Amino acid sequence: MYTDNKTVQIIIAFLKKYEIRHAVLSPGTRNVPLVHSLEKDSFFTCYSIVDERSAAYFAMGLILELGEPVLISCTSGTAPTNYTSAIQEALEQKLPLLVLTSDRNPYYLGQLEDQQIPQDGMYRSRVKYSVSLPIIKDEKDDWYCKRVVNEAFMELFYKGGGPVHINIPTEWGLFAQNFNTEVLPAIRPFKRVTLKEMLTGNIDEIETLKSKKRILIIYGQNRQANKALLRDIEEFSLTYNVAISTESISNLDIENSVNTSLISKALNKDVFSEKYAPDLVISFNGNYVSPIKGLLKGCKTDFEHWTINEEGKAVDQFKRLTRIFECSTEDFFSYFSKKGGGAENDFKYLNFWKQRIAALPKPEFEFSDNYAMQKFVELVPTNSIIHYGNGVSVHIGQYFPVDYNNVHYCHSGTTTIDGSLSTFIGQAAATKKMAFAFIGDLSFFYDMNAIWNRYVNKNVRILLYNNEGGQTFHWNAAKEIDTLPLHTSAEHFATAKGWVESRGFKYLSAKNKEEFDECLPEFLKEDSDGPVLFEVFTKKDSDARIILDYYEDCKVALKQQ
Repeated sequence: MYTDNKTVQIIIAFLKKYEIRHAVLSPGTRNVPLVHSLEKDSFFTCYSIVDERSAAYFAMGLILELGEPVLISCTSGTAPTNYTSAIQEALEQKLPLLVLTSDRNPYYLGQLEDQQIPQDGMYRSRVKYSVSLPIIKDEKDDWYCKRVVNEAFMELFYKGGGPVHINIPTEWGLFAQNFNTEVLPAIRPFKRVTLKEMLTGNIDEIETLKSKKRILIIYGQNRQANKALLRDIEEFSLTYNVAISTESISNLDIENSVNTSLISKALNKDVFSEKYAPDLVISFNGNYVSPIKGLLKGCKTDFEHWTINEEGKAVDQFKRLTRIFECSTEDFFSYFSKKGGGAENDFKYLNFWKQRIAALPKPEFEFSDNYAMQKFVELVPTNSIIHYGNGVSVHIGQYFPVDYNNVHYCHSGTTTIDGSLSTFIGQAAATKKMAFAFIGDLSFFYDMNAIWNRYVNKNVRILLYNNEGGQTFHWNAAKEIDTLPLHTSAEHFATAKGWVESRGFKYLSAKNKEEFDECLPEFLKEDSDGPVLFEVFTKKDSDARIILDYYEDCKVALKQQ
C-alpha cells in the first residue's frame, strides 16, 4: 500500500518510471508518507542514515559507484540545510542527486509553527532545477504537479546531469498518515529529443509520424518563413497526414494550411472531440489567437503533443505533452521531411478541415468594426506591414482572407494592449513600406504618446475603431454585469481628432458605411504628404452583437455538414 498523499504518489510513480531505485532516508515526521511508501515497495532499495549531511554524501558515493541517480529524503525545518555542502559538490561533479525535502504547508510560514523555515528555492543556485510542489486539491494542481516533476526528473540527466531539488509540502503529521492506495496514478513522462540524437540515430518518432492519420500542426506567431524552411514544411505536409493550423500573424503561405480561427469559434468541445480531434499535435513558434487552443485543452479524446523549441522547454498547454524536440523548427522539418520514405499522405484530414471551412457563410456585416476590418483587408496595398492591436482587433483580423505578401504582427506573446501603438510606430520608422495599424480605442488612448516623437513618418496609417470602450467584455458573461461600462469596459466618449492633428496627422472619420467607403481610398493612398489616422465610430454593444450573430450563422452551417 502507498500513501494517500497524491503529491507523494506522483513522485513515486515517476521514480519507478525513471527506474530510480536507491533511496537514502533520514528520519522525521513530514517525510513519513514518502519513506513508508518506499520501504513497503520491493522495487526500492532503502538506506537509513540519520545525519542528513552524511546521508547526502553517502548518496553521492552510491551514484559514483552505481552510475545512476539516487534520491535523498529528509523532514522539514533545519534538516534540509544539512544537505547544502553535498549538493554543491554534486553540482560541480554533475552527479544526478535527487533531493526530496519534506515541508509544512507554506501558509504557516512565519506563524511560529515548529520545524518550519523557508525551503522553497533554498538550493536554487546549487541545483539544475528547483520546485516546490502544490498540496493537490483539484485537477489543475494534479496537472501542474505532474508537469514540474516531469521537468525535474528530465534535468537529472540533461546536458551532463546534476542535482535537482523537489520540495514537498504536506498538511499531514506523524499521526495522520493513511496508506490505503494500491495503484499509483497514471503519468505521461516527457521525452526530450535533441538534434544530436536526431542526426546520429534512427529515432522512433519517425515511425510514429508515419502511423498517425490526423496530425495537426499549430503554427504560432512568426515572421515570414525563409525559403528553406518553407520548402521543408511543404515537403513535410505532403509526406505525412498533416493539416497546418495558421492565422495571419503566422505569416505562412502554404497550400496545406487552414486558418482555424473562425471555425473554432463555431465549434463546441463535444463536436470537436467527436469529429475534428487530432491524434498528434505539433506546436512551435510564438503564441496564437485561434480558439482552437481551448478546444484542444477540453478535447475528450486522447492525443499526443510534441513541442519544438531550441531551449528544450516543456510547454504542456494541452496537458498531453510527450515529446520535446530541442532544436530549431528548421532542423525539425528538414530532418523529418527527408526521413519520410514509405509514408503515405491521404490528405483526408486536411480536406476535412478545408471542406468545413469552405462551408462557412461569407459575412455581410452591418456597419461595425467587423465591416471596417473586412473592407480594409480586401483593399490594403500589397507589400505592406500590418500591426493588429490586441483583443478584438487581432481576433476579427483572422476571419478574412489576407495577402501574405504583407507581413502581419501583434503583441500576442503577452496578449496585452500595452505598447501596441509604440511598437507599430517603431516598425514604421524602420521601413519604407506602407505601415498599417488596426487598433481599438482603449489600446490607442492607453499608448497615445506613441505618436509624440519625431519618428512618425508619412508611411504611417492608423485605422482606429472607436466604440467608446472595451468591446471584448460584451462578448462574454461579463456583459451581464450591470456596472459593466463603469469600470470593466471603461466606457468613454473621447476622440483622437485634436491630439493627432496637433501631431501633424491627416484626420479622417466615419460614422456609417457611406462615410467609411468614401474615406477608405484616401486612407489607403500611398502618396500622402504625412501620416493619416482614420477614426471609425461604432458602438461596442452592436459590434459585439453583429459578430456573435455571425458565429451563430457559422454554427448552423456546420451542423448541415
